[in-house]
Amino acid sequence: MSRLKLILSILLMLFLLLVAIFLPSKLREQKETPDPEAQGEAATQEETTQPEELTEMDFLSFEELSQFFSSAQTASLKEQFPLYLTLIGRTDITSAEYLPDETGYPDTTSVELHFLLSDDSTLPVFYDTMTGAFSFGEERTVLGTSGQTYEKTVDDTLPSVSSSEVEQRQEGGYADVTAPAESAPDTGTEETGTTQSGASENAADPVQNTQTGEEVLP
Repeated sequence: MSRLKLILSILLMLFLLLVAIFLPSKLREQKETPDPEAQGEAATQEETTQPEELTEMDFLSFEELSQFFSSAQTASLKEQFPLYLTLIGRTDITSAEYLPDETGYPDTTSVELHFLLSDDSTLPVFYDTMTGAFSFGEERTVLGTSGQTYEKTVDDTLPSVSSSEVEQRQEGGYADVTAPAESAPDTGTEETGTTQSGASENAADPVQNTQTGEEVLP
């Protein structure tokens, strides 16, 4: 009987030892392995909380912005419109129309533009002439990096002139009337001809030369 108890106690000790070794590692694995069902619920909740992205809009009367911006700047403004409306959760907007009569100048470096949205609300957009950045709304939210650089168009058909040539030209860059070239008078030839003719006359009139006291040699 005592031998049986000894064997049972040994087996019990081995069982407890195995449990002490393997049970913590098993629990650790269960904690590290995420539950697929919990992952699915979290992903579904994320999708429901994220606003729907606005990708397509109609831009009306934007061609009139050419008096302020280049085509690249106008294209950049069109790209930023959906981003701002998505940011503020107004993804139901389908169009934006430029209102040229509402354009203002809050200060010397800003242009204030107004756009009529499809829900009949007006959105102000500010353009900073110093940095080249657009800001949206009364809070002036700037999207992306400010101070965008746009390519400067160059007309290769214009002639290249120096600064000294520009100063000599009249306003507008070109002279109104082309002055004719003046020819310098040849005074040396006339003086030579006059001297020769005078000498010939004196030589031809010996009497006059004698009366004036000049000696005439034969």
